[in-house]
Amino acid sequence: MAGFMDNINKGFATLNVKTSNFMESSKIRAAITNKETEIASIMKYVGETVYLNRSGFNISMVDQQLNEIKSRYDEIESLKKQMAELEAAERNITGGAVAGGEAKVFCQQCGAPNKAGGKFCEKCGTPLVN
Repeated sequence: MAGFMDNINKGFATLNVKTSNFMESSKIRAAITNKETEIASIMKYVGETVYLNRSGFNISMVDQQLNEIKSRYDEIESLKKQMAELEAAERNITGGAVAGGEAKVFCQQCGAPNKAGGKFCEKCGTPLVN
């Protein structure tokens, strides 16, 4: 009976992590799409500025916009790293996942990530299986 309950608890923890990761990854994908839309809008402005000022164009006319484009691309890279960390955590729900360079153990009760080597879940207090 204890094995059955452990499997149920593990299933609920897995479901909890997958649901949480799904919601978080959906937010990240939406943020990436938003940044890409902003980039397209800025690039359109840059193109129009270059075209309209083609005879007297100077790069300083669009320098600020070019910096904004780079900033958006940097933000997208950061969001993609967050997504990769979520995916790594989900792949390793029951074991020693590595997210952000730090080994993690996921609680079989609530699914919360904990530092490897800990005895109890930092969220719910359940004993951790390392």
